[in-house]
Amino acid sequence: MVSLVGKLFLFVMPALVFAQPLVISGKVVSEAHGEPVEFGTIVIPEAKFKSRVLDGKYTASVPKPGEYTLVITAPGLKEIREKIIVKKSLQKNFRMSLPVIRTQTVKLRSERDIQKLGRNTLTMQQLKETPATFGDAINALATLPGVIRPGGFFGPLIIRAAGDKANRYYIDDIPVPNPQHFGGLQSIISNDMMREVDLYASAFPVQYGGATGAIIDIQTIDDVKGFGGVVDVSVISSNFLLKSKWGKSVGGGVTVASPESNETPGTNADGTTKKTSAEKSGTTGYWITSGRIGYLPLLVPPIYKFLTGKSIDMLPQYYDYQLKGKIFLDDAGKHALTAFFFGSYDTFKFVRNLSAEEKAQRIADGQDPATANFNISNDVSSHNQGLYYDYKPSANLSNRLVAYNSFTYSYFYVDLGAGSTIGATNLNVYPNILGIKDKLKIDWANFATLKAAVEYNLYYFKSTGQTQQITSSPTSNGQPDIGNSTLFQTVPVNFTDQNHLITAYLENKFQFGGLRMVPGVRSDFLARTQNATIDPRGLVSYEFPSETTLSAALGQYQSYPQTNTFYFNQIFNYQPEVVMANYLQPERAIHRTAGIEQKFDTFVFKVEGFYNDFDRLLQSVPANNGQYFANTGAQRARGVEVFLRKDQHDKETEFYGWLSYTYTQAEQYTNGAWSRFNYEQPHSLKLVAGLRFGANTIGTQFQLYSGFPYTPIDGSSCTPTYNCSSPATTRYSPSYDSNLYSGRFPASHRLDIRYTHKSSYKWGYFSWYIEVINIYNFAAPSQQKWNYNQPYSATTNPQIVVPNGVLTLIPYAGLEWRF
Repeated sequence: MVSLVGKLFLFVMPALVFAQPLVISGKVVSEAHGEPVEFGTIVIPEAKFKSRVLDGKYTASVPKPGEYTLVITAPGLKEIREKIIVKKSLQKNFRMSLPVIRTQTVKLRSERDIQKLGRNTLTMQQLKETPATFGDAINALATLPGVIRPGGFFGPLIIRAAGDKANRYYIDDIPVPNPQHFGGLQSIISNDMMREVDLYASAFPVQYGGATGAIIDIQTIDDVKGFGGVVDVSVISSNFLLKSKWGKSVGGGVTVASPESNETPGTNADGTTKKTSAEKSGTTGYWITSGRIGYLPLLVPPIYKFLTGKSIDMLPQYYDYQLKGKIFLDDAGKHALTAFFFGSYDTFKFVRNLSAEEKAQRIADGQDPATANFNISNDVSSHNQGLYYDYKPSANLSNRLVAYNSFTYSYFYVDLGAGSTIGATNLNVYPNILGIKDKLKIDWANFATLKAAVEYNLYYFKSTGQTQQITSSPTSNGQPDIGNSTLFQTVPVNFTDQNHLITAYLENKFQFGGLRMVPGVRSDFLARTQNATIDPRGLVSYEFPSETTLSAALGQYQSYPQTNTFYFNQIFNYQPEVVMANYLQPERAIHRTAGIEQKFDTFVFKVEGFYNDFDRLLQSVPANNGQYFANTGAQRARGVEVFLRKDQHDKETEFYGWLSYTYTQAEQYTNGAWSRFNYEQPHSLKLVAGLRFGANTIGTQFQLYSGFPYTPIDGSSCTPTYNCSSPATTRYSPSYDSNLYSGRFPASHRLDIRYTHKSSYKWGYFSWYIEVINIYNFAAPSQQKWNYNQPYSATTNPQIVVPNGVLTLIPYAGLEWRF
């Protein structure tokens, strides 16, 4: 009997031992501040296991050795999903980052420690499936309330009725005059290179300067966990991105102990996590390279002519490049060096040389004889470099030192042909910005965070060639009559000068429960004028337990026109003297913004009102004692934005979208009188909706908006140098109503649809997409067409029409491989 029991014991005991669950345990900390995650959830689907993460610790179990998926979630942090091979009980430690959803377009920040008021954010999955963006993040900003584009699909961004010259763009702290290629088709850096994009429509914090309108801040990716890449091929361009790390990732991402080691990372005296022996591998970091090439003239003209029967005879070509590398200088990741290089090149050429018969037909059709023949060329290239040193001795202290260079070269050539008495414009412009900046952040109390910085900028301006300067005041609509040679004179240009700007700012955030107060002040000193600005700014908000947030912000914003590259970089009436105009004051704006935000599960409802005043705006004036400009312009903008959004949550089948309505009233003061702002759009309704089901996604966008104002033509006269006695010598110049922008074009609307199919593989995924912009091919009249061979007529000349050559129905498609 004993022998039988013993045999049963020997047989059953190994099976019982083997059946003991294997334990996986460790710590979970927040990458943002290094503190333990207070509350979260860990799930192992294969083992049907679910448990809690409490005070930064977790314990999980699996029934037997094998491959398992660990899914860790926590409020306000990005989900971690990682496959591991379990051979025995082990320890793994995780660092959870802020929630950034990755797609083929861009990364926009989710909840971070920055202000919500005046700032809009969309998730990447939403932007990815939004049609009419050409797969571009900055284009996607036009789907947000308060953002419009004068050209419909193209053109600069007009934000809360501030002119495009009032906006500023930054890429990793580097000021960039224009972050988009010609016409605003695509960004000058790859969307997959972008980590996050912030649009501050108004009331932006003190860290941003040089703008009186809005800020678009682009941050590139700073976390590479391994080798990967993206290849995207579309109708208008192709781009790629490759990335990899060297050494082990010490500076971010997931930090784990060796699967075969029971060594547990401890905590250093300063609160940072100690590295295990397996992680101490010396210099670490990553590299990223990406680029794009556009080929609009290759495919777009034949496709467009096949679909619409119309021709396109002028399209730009472009390319861009990016290269970024980072090295951690110590094992703890406290010291890091980053180098970033990016640039772009755009070229555009449009030549018209009509025969005598074609020119006669053009005149008979009432088109401008002054533009029968011309040669227009424009080349723009930019090359930017940044070197960054980051020092983070503890979770409560960080410092970044940045040195950068932003160089732009523009070439303009305009010749109206041998028949024109207006000389050619042949201009080379070289604006260059060099800077060094030191930014400090200190959490000096559990309720207070201090941000401070100092910065020096050297603005170097150079231009050569010749330009056409206007000899008298332009027409009331602001556009020169290029058929009237008496309005222009050829002026040689050989200009070199520079400006020095010193900046400092200070901001302190106080957080007491749901109450947040953020006072700050910024000062800019321009050496040329010996003038220093003092710009106080502040925000107050309160978040209730019901997730209702009330906010209000007020601030002053000043910008020196002597350092505004938009003023220095123009074609007609080019006057580089703005750089050395020591009599000019800084342009100024006062922003007032208030809003309420309410969260309902997956929905966010927000209402914001803004009341912004601008004064001391730059205007060109007839030369007087060597002064070509004056601070006589002004503007005011007020409005309300209503925004409802439903976010995606990575479900197999789900609906997402957002709906916004914006009411805007804006006036401008020019030439001694108030009038409507030339881009005022009183009403704008935008609806974006999408449905994802399995591997398929259907996205739609509908927009309905008011037409832009215009100054009506109310008369005409025979153009000087023409006698209007025969068809060959006839040209009538229009005259405009003294009541500027008193007319308004009809409202416009369009519907865009996109379909995406995604297939997953072991190496990544492949997706293809197709979309149609303005699917019902509608175009609203938006041009006051003038017949140059007829005098003014209240009924027949001019006529309000759809502009010739305007793009309406636009097909778009592409393929993407991500690995």
